[in-house]
Amino acid sequence: MLAKKIMPIMLAAVMSSAMSLTVFGAWQDGNPLVAHALGESRGKIETNAKEAFLESWGSGFRAMEVDFTYTSDGVLVARHDFEADGSYYRLEQDAKTPLVMDRNTFQSTKICFDQTPLTAVDVLSLMVEYPDVYLITDTKDTDKATVERQFKDLKQIAEAMEQPQILNRIIPQIYNEEMYDWVKEIYPFQEWIYTLYLNYYPDYPKIAEFCEAKGIGTVTIENARVTKEVVDTLHAKGIKVYAHTINRYKQFEDLLALGIDGIYTDRIKPYELKWVGLSDSRKLEKKVVALGSEEVTLDTINIFNEDYVPLRQLAGLGKKFDVQLDSQNAKLILTSGKSFSSLGNELLMNQSGNLKMEKTKFRLIYNNNETKIHPILVDGEVYLPLTAMTQLLGLGAQ
Repeated sequence: MLAKKIMPIMLAAVMSSAMSLTVFGAWQDGNPLVAHALGESRGKIETNAKEAFLESWGSGFRAMEVDFTYTSDGVLVARHDFEADGSYYRLEQDAKTPLVMDRNTFQSTKICFDQTPLTAVDVLSLMVEYPDVYLITDTKDTDKATVERQFKDLKQIAEAMEQPQILNRIIPQIYNEEMYDWVKEIYPFQEWIYTLYLNYYPDYPKIAEFCEAKGIGTVTIENARVTKEVVDTLHAKGIKVYAHTINRYKQFEDLLALGIDGIYTDRIKPYELKWVGLSDSRKLEKKVVALGSEEVTLDTINIFNEDYVPLRQLAGLGKKFDVQLDSQNAKLILTSGKSFSSLGNELLMNQSGNLKMEKTKFRLIYNNNETKIHPILVDGEVYLPLTAMTQLLGLGAQ
């Protein structure tokens, strides 16, 4: 039934979880920050909105937490709650009776006046479009029936989209030991988080043993509960420790001194990690690339798990080309045999080094033929995938 509901929407718009300690931490590598409730957008936080996802990705987040709950007609959506003094207040929406919206009302009611609400289908669709994002669930419910329903829905959505592989980038947060077995019966997710905010009297040695036995690589703790003893107890079993929700740099710095591995945050950005002695995992690197019999040095950055390079550098290689930007029709037009002079976006480029990214809507046209290559802006500079572009230009990169 769910699949039948999902497919029209989509037309419109397995490994065991019991892993050894040696493979813990795939999602944490390079991700000491988790974007809480999909992160900040236009100064607003805790929105779970589309704009928050896009701005977080552009700022460098590759691990994002999202809240899930149900509408009155049973649609799983990205929202913390439907309480009058809760999400209605935070999202600046009128709380009307009945408080729990149906799907149509939910989708048509803007968040903070101009931001876009997301269903679970929308969230997983963004994961398909942004294949380097890990999604951490905050489903909140602890009764077996609701927990099973939520994760069955996520699994069925991915299958209905014919994108079951995205389940391997979904990280369930469990709230008690029983929940692990309930969820695992539905799908053997590759990684897990045990979050303790509903555990009022945590026995940390027992929790560490449970996580080690089940292959749960991360425990998330409220800031007030973090001590060096707690962190050391979990680290002794190979468990990483994240704290929530931290928005002050000094507080983050103090937690790092206690040994934590990362934090959930609304506002701290990956390009600000240097302020607390860490570094942004995204880096510009110079690489020597063989083009036929020649070797050239190009600036590269890893996006979507492949090397991207500046369009300006590509334009000067081999078959040179000119570039014209047709903003009205969202086209970036490349014409071979001409010399590139200016794209006209120099004033939009910046030298901040923050590596803020945006996936453009421009279609790339080469010699009057539309390609499937999508440009990415990095600090205002146009970047394109190296392998696809050298194949398109017949440059034979190695």
